[in-house]
Amino acid sequence: MALEDRAAQHDKQVVDKFHDPTASYQMTTRDYVVRPAADGDSGAIVITLPPVAEAKGRLYSIRAKTADATNTVTIADKDDSEGWGGDLIFVADGDSVLVYSDGLKWTQIFGGFGVLSVKTVLTSAQVKALAA
Repeated sequence: MALEDRAAQHDKQVVDKFHDPTASYQMTTRDYVVRPAADGDSGAIVITLPPVAEAKGRLYSIRAKTADATNTVTIADKDDSEGWGGDLIFVADGDSVLVYSDGLKWTQIFGGFGVLSVKTVLTSAQVKALAA
């Protein structure tokens, strides 16, 4: 596709998307800003990053609108990233992360206060103890 054709195509559709899920959600390569909300109604939710190869060269901002030790927001990859350090778990309102894909690996550029990076599954009691 020629450069001119790509420019014309972007004029016809929304390229950048904002999404605010209240349930587990599989991100697409166009979900650059995600603001999940985990509460008593939704329970804990999982946000899965898009395929690392398809997201090459892109940044994604994820910030929890609401989260706590019981109603966590977990950021997971699709098990396709080299050296993924484990899922990120948000345990407080406003916890956030900015991730970048180089096509092979997700890199955490910024991680907000209270974000846990784990390689094993934590029980809600363990998360509560860490949040205390």
